[in-house]
Amino acid sequence: MKKVLVLLAVVLGLGTSVVFAEGVKDAKKEQTVKKSPDFIEIYMNDVPETIMDTLACEGAMIKQAFLSYGADGSRIYKVIILTSSLEETTRYFSEDGKVIR
Repeated sequence: MKKVLVLLAVVLGLGTSVVFAEGVKDAKKEQTVKKSPDFIEIYMNDVPETIMDTLACEGAMIKQAFLSYGADGSRIYKVIILTSSLEETTRYFSEDGKVIR
C-alpha cells in the first residue's frame, strides 16, 4: 500500500511540473510581440517637406503616412509610396528626410 501511495505522489508531481512548464513558454511569446513600435496614421500635410522633396526627386507619390516615436524621442515616419512604375513600397524616414531602413 505504501508503494502505491508513493508511486501516485510521484506521478502527480511530475504531471504538474509539465503543466507549469508550458505556461512559461506562452508568457515569453507575448513579450516578444509587444516590442514593435506603434505607428499612427497622419495627414499628408503633416509629413515634413524634406521627406516630400526626397520622394519628389524619385518621382514617387505618397499613398499613406504614419508617425511613431523612437526610444530617444525622435520622430520616425513610415511612408507607403507608389513608385513611378506603380509599385507599392514602404519606406521609413527620420525627421530630416534620411531613409532609415
